Amino acid sequence: MKKILVAMLLVLSTLVLTACGGNKLVIYLPNEYIADGIVEAFEKETGIKVDIRTFDSNEIALTQARINKYDLIIPSDYAIEEFAAEGLIQELDWSKIEFDQALFSTSLKNILEQMDEEGFDFLKYSMPYYWGTFGFLYKNEKFTKEEVETAGWSMFQNQSITKMIYDSPRDAFMTALYSLNPVVKMADATEQDVVRAKDWLIAAKGANTVLKSDEILDEASGGSMPYDIAMVYSGDAVYLLQETEGYSFAIPENTNVFIDGFVIPSNARNVDWAYEFINFMSTYDVMLENTSWIGYSPVRQDVLEALLADEEFTYDERIEYAFDIDVTAFNYEFYRFNNDLKKWIDDNYDLFTFAK
Repeated sequence: MKKILVAMLLVLSTLVLTACGGNKLVIYLPNEYIADGIVEAFEKETGIKVDIRTFDSNEIALTQARINKYDLIIPSDYAIEEFAAEGLIQELDWSKIEFDQALFSTSLKNILEQMDEEGFDFLKYSMPYYWGTFGFLYKNEKFTKEEVETAGWSMFQNQSITKMIYDSPRDAFMTALYSLNPVVKMADATEQDVVRAKDWLIAAKGANTVLKSDEILDEASGGSMPYDIAMVYSGDAVYLLQETEGYSFAIPENTNVFIDGFVIPSNARNVDWAYEFINFMSTYDVMLENTSWIGYSPVRQDVLEALLADEEFTYDERIEYAFDIDVTAFNYEFYRFNNDLKKWIDDNYDLFTFAK
């Protein structure tokens, strides 16, 4: 009898949890990736209740999506490719998306076109949310613009300066691989290339080097940072340049660009609500408000132009450079789903982080 009661309670609790999830639009997105008040505005306009859940990395999002149910997820391009390969997301029905693709920003169109040429139809599974690139901040009193442009990623080999290497296997190894061989894309790297990149990172590491990621945003809240150079994403660079003085943002000649996008899981309960949220977030007014808080490059050209004209947002050419990214000015690639490369990088990243 006790076993029967326990079984009944488990079934009931599962039904309750399922019902709770079914009555809300469950959105899974990176930490601090939506402006305050946006979700509440959507709830007020539509009457749909939203349950926001957050993740720290695309790898965590992939793991959780395999065992949990969400209605919308906002991962990065390479993770979207992996989601699709595993059948975890459904193709988008663009007839339900009230957005004219002609509104995409010029640079975003270029990236999407290159993705398509390389065999990755991003729009088949995802509506772009924001996009950006990877570079580094440098202290103006320490370096000239010419020095930085000439040295690029090799700046991080300098042991006499304080530096922050971004605590992300893909991003750290991308910088090393391009520094060692600028003509070889990360997607074409061999296992030996990755080993050499690990050695490059260990050589860059020293007493004045830290491995961090989003922590730099909190460090800058006081108006200063303890680094001469620091690897950052472009959207974070916009925030950091607004919060601190004496820094500029550099985009090396060879680097990564990324697009984060909305995807609808194959097991989503509230597909129509998911499309409503995508449509809401893609409107001019909402994207304008959201972008002014997030700092990453918007997918709409009209929103980009409005914020470039807003002197309270882009009041400095350094901020404009990090926000209005011209992808024709540098060589870029986007990460692809590649299990072998991922394993090589993860294994060697552990060796790098533990090295003295």
